[in-house]
Amino acid sequence: MKQPWPAHLAELDQILALGRSVWCVNGRGDGLERRLEPAITAAAREAVAAAPPAAQDHLLVAWAAAYGRSPDPDKVFHEVIRAIEDIACPLVEPSKAQGGRSTLGTVIGELRNNSFTKWELLLPGHEGQPRDITHLVGMLELIWHAQVSRHGGAPKSRRQDQTEAQTVVHLAATVAHWLSSGVLRRKANP
Repeated sequence: MKQPWPAHLAELDQILALGRSVWCVNGRGDGLERRLEPAITAAAREAVAAAPPAAQDHLLVAWAAAYGRSPDPDKVFHEVIRAIEDIACPLVEPSKAQGGRSTLGTVIGELRNNSFTKWELLLPGHEGQPRDITHLVGMLELIWHAQVSRHGGAPKSRRQDQTEAQTVVHLAATVAHWLSSGVLRRKANP
């Protein structure tokens, strides 16, 4: 028997909006998520749509864990890092990625060690030339080092909090978009 649920999603979302609910129907239509400014949600969805399918799945799970009815900040960080690795590892370290030896940490190391010789950002700098990748490496490091829930028993290990999770999912959407759309590229003449 076909469920009436999908036919009524728009109506339900409208009722929630008219009632000024903090909840709205999520993008997959299978649950509710915290209502955000529509432009923010649209930008995040656009960034996720630009990513490869495996990364999209991780980003959607991270978004649901950040803004869904059952928040899980630790899961947000886990999924965000996996999404970025799904995009960055084959791009930056293709031979390591095939062997399963590439991680966000090794990608950061490769980019940092070869930032001025092999890589550039499509975004122009002051002189109109492609920009160096320092800012992108900084964003990757910010995500990686912010995951304090990764290693149990470490002196600084603790559960992630909700604000951290919501912040990192937006940063990850931007990074995923940059990596998926060619903003990071190899220099033509390294």
